[in-house]
Amino acid sequence: MNCPLCGGSGWIIENLNGQRKAVRCRCQFKNSISIFLNSSKIPVRYKNCKFSNFKPKTATQLRALKECEDFFYTFPFVEKGLLLYGTPGTGKTHLATATLKNIITYKGVRGIFCDFRNLLIDIKSTFETSESSTEILETVMRAPLLILDDVGAERNTDWAKDILSSIINYRYVNSLPTIITTNLRFDLPTEESFSSKFDERTESRIYEMCKIIKVEGDDRRKESCI
Repeated sequence: MNCPLCGGSGWIIENLNGQRKAVRCRCQFKNSISIFLNSSKIPVRYKNCKFSNFKPKTATQLRALKECEDFFYTFPFVEKGLLLYGTPGTGKTHLATATLKNIITYKGVRGIFCDFRNLLIDIKSTFETSESSTEILETVMRAPLLILDDVGAERNTDWAKDILSSIINYRYVNSLPTIITTNLRFDLPTEESFSSKFDERTESRIYEMCKIIKVEGDDRRKESCI
């Protein structure tokens, strides 16, 4: 029997704030939400990240919030992913995680949160065990939605560059939506810019597959301790 809401298509169109948005029908994932959330690998610290409890204090933070909300509303019919860049503590990971949680909860799509530095550690740990590093990497590369967090925080090595290049290349050629956060700069060619740490090919593909968004502001972690 077809669902009375979507007629069996799995999607419904809703008018939200005057815009028509594609929303996954609840019949498609009602019993899968908790499974998807538990397998998303969202760290405990970020479990309560929501759009509603992100309080923008700068114009760029407000823009980043709106871009993430629009990405969620439009998903899965998105043309590009997102890259949020800026100094530490400006809310990049909060927004990326809130986007992932909303898409899992309201669109019924599986996604993965991946701290890039921890990914490298996990892969290295397989070198002396029977666990497959290929399996770990493929789980990340093939995720229907990937949050790739804190890129560039790791020690800059050719091996780390190759891992990132493999992930970006796979997701680029397969048009898989990706949200990246980084403290590296995309606005100026400095020693702390993305182009100084990674190859031009990877950077070029990121520009084509992601909307680049600067997030400025004071360090929220420091503010909370004052």
